Amino acid sequence: MVQFVCAPFPVPKRGRPRNDPGHVATPLERDRKRKAVSKEKRHGNIAILDTETDPFDKTTKRKVLPFLAVLYSDNFDTVVIWEDDFDAWVNKVVAAILALPEEYTIYAHNGGRFDFMFLISKMRGSISFKGRGIMDARIGPHHLRDSFHLIPEKLAAYQKDVFDYTKLERNVRHQHKDDIVKYCINDCRYLLDLVKKFIADFGLKLSIGQAAMMTIKKFYEVDKFSEGWDEYIRDYFFGGRVECLQGAGHFRGAYKLYDVNAMYPAVMRNYMHPIGSMSDYKLRTGSPNDNTVFVDLSCDNRGALIARDENGATTARVTSGRFKTTIWEYQTALELDLISNVQIHYSLDCEKRSDFKLFVDPLYERRLQLKEFMNDLRAQGMEISQAFIEAKKDDMFYKFLLNNGYGKFATNPRKFREHFITDPNEFPPDSWFKTDPKHSKLPEFEHAQYWIWSKPAPQFTYYNVGVAASITGAARSVLLHAIHNSVDPIYCDTDSIICRKLNNVELHKSRLGAWDLEDEFLSVEIAGKKLYAVEHAKPKKRKPEDLARGIVPEYTIKSKGTDGILWDEMRDIIDGATLAKTNFGPTLTRYSKQNYITRNIRATAERF
Repeated sequence: MVQFVCAPFPVPKRGRPRNDPGHVATPLERDRKRKAVSKEKRHGNIAILDTETDPFDKTTKRKVLPFLAVLYSDNFDTVVIWEDDFDAWVNKVVAAILALPEEYTIYAHNGGRFDFMFLISKMRGSISFKGRGIMDARIGPHHLRDSFHLIPEKLAAYQKDVFDYTKLERNVRHQHKDDIVKYCINDCRYLLDLVKKFIADFGLKLSIGQAAMMTIKKFYEVDKFSEGWDEYIRDYFFGGRVECLQGAGHFRGAYKLYDVNAMYPAVMRNYMHPIGSMSDYKLRTGSPNDNTVFVDLSCDNRGALIARDENGATTARVTSGRFKTTIWEYQTALELDLISNVQIHYSLDCEKRSDFKLFVDPLYERRLQLKEFMNDLRAQGMEISQAFIEAKKDDMFYKFLLNNGYGKFATNPRKFREHFITDPNEFPPDSWFKTDPKHSKLPEFEHAQYWIWSKPAPQFTYYNVGVAASITGAARSVLLHAIHNSVDPIYCDTDSIICRKLNNVELHKSRLGAWDLEDEFLSVEIAGKKLYAVEHAKPKKRKPEDLARGIVPEYTIKSKGTDGILWDEMRDIIDGATLAKTNFGPTLTRYSKQNYITRNIRATAERF
């Protein structure tokens, strides 16, 4: 059942109309007007910070320091700070931020993990982290935010100049100062263009997930959960299915990569998902019925149902036991005869369900129109036209909205913590400690220039993990059907499968939910989940900077969490070798540390 959120019908009030010259504004009206003006100013006071640093060098692992900062906005003259001394650079950047005449929100792309980390000793007050990265912090009255949470894509996917990074070396960069400054300013200009587009559409949201949730709420009312019910239903929530279907190995011959056009938006649209609160659910014994959304069962399992192994990793290789699954996977497993000796412990029903057509359909249709429009402009050689750039921006945000529309429902606030930064030997205000049940008076981290305090987040918002569990389960059921209908499947990941051929599915380049032939390979090397390599039947185009890093046209290497693995090295890993690999760039932390992470890479899947 779809529930629309509608504005209440306005009720006329007694007294003079507000447009009457004799009308005297009430205190509430004056407060609303003040807030509206403040909101308009905040939305207009947007700036970009970008930095240039020493080039990364994973061989020597030298410390990376910034030497250039650009503070950019269309409200003030561009501020350029070129300073080789790090402490002086920090002081000048902070002074430039504090000199801004009004309150600004300042963005840096991936700044939470990089650019802003150079300034953390100068931040004070409440600060939000996501993982190790900064989401929202303050210097004076100004907010510092990471634009990557709004635009989860490399800036090069939108617009970025080609640049020779060897010009950044200390011994030569003064000779290339004009080129470096121009490159940095252009990056700021491109990013400001994207950020202003986001704010115009969604306001000062912290993330694209928040923007997607706001968009969904325009059409649907989804009930929130209590903490206990969230904990219970979360046992039915798993992510995308990733499997080495035939284990690790060297696979020769013609293989193909198929993937679903917008898998998660497709299953959001095409399946009915539970949107009710705890009171709308009914837990009972007995077999599933038309209202069942989740099933608790024991059975023999032949690669159908997902569970967690002894290490806590999700897998379909648990051959028997107790499973908590979605109705979609249960029905598919029965249809394909992949489970037997079934004993139903509980069926969990929810009559309050809905699809998300009103969210998905207009966004996806608009994306198709934009792609057709951009293809026409490309054919006319107009890829640098303003019309193409505007269409590209819209297409990016529609894609991000669609792909993040389900994830916010699964937010687990138990993982959230609040942080506060003070001067050394100073404490946060007493009010900050009141929501900490342990009243801890010890900082998380002490530094000569700043202290970081931490406590559990006091206010939890449990959205509705049942929605996310149903959506991800529906996606896994679609993938399970594809595995069953494929010839010689060797690998799958969330919305894609590598096999020799895929039968009995709809193939289409762009239709929502259809399968698309994405690529063709001469051979595939599989060492584990997110750790494999493919040899392309048709070599790929590579950028000069990719070629410089050893990324060649003939092969693509997938290795989550590290980079630099070569084709022959992947083959060695599959055959039992362990290789130490150092990441291309350094990792910066809130503790004023940076290091190049080295990982020992070994095969994680068994050889069958």
